[in-house]
Amino acid sequence: MKKIALIAMLGALSTSAFAIKVGYVNTQELFGRYSQTKILRTNLTKEKQNLESSLQKKEIDLQKLKVELQGKGEKVTEAEKKSFDAKVTAFQKLVRDSQIKLSSEENKKMQEIDRLINISIQNVARSGKYDYVFEQGAVKFGGQNITPKVLEVMENSKKISTK
Repeated sequence: MKKIALIAMLGALSTSAFAIKVGYVNTQELFGRYSQTKILRTNLTKEKQNLESSLQKKEIDLQKLKVELQGKGEKVTEAEKKSFDAKVTAFQKLVRDSQIKLSSEENKKMQEIDRLINISIQNVARSGKYDYVFEQGAVKFGGQNITPKVLEVMENSKKISTK
């Protein structure tokens, strides 16, 4: 009987010595609460508004030219039609290229933030001696929420470029 109690006691001690430390983070919360994300979104919104304003002016100019050509009726020359079509094509290309550029810029900045999140998680995990860190939704029970610590590390790190 004493042997069984001794084995049980040793078993309990050995499992606690090998306990795994698990943390979890909410990356969406990190994206949303990180101050540089807010600045980035504000800057991108301003840039988008400026682009839309510029494109609207060009579109109005094209519409005026179209009305002017329609006013000429049958007197419109083939060269004027070709010139107008070329301007419309150039405008459409400008719209597409502008949208691609803006989207690419946004993706690049979001990737920088994502990289910072991953580096910050690693730093917190190492300093806190966590064996594993999961996304919050992957942990049903247990673990420690390290999201606030990661956010603090992010805010104290070198700021990313938001322009």
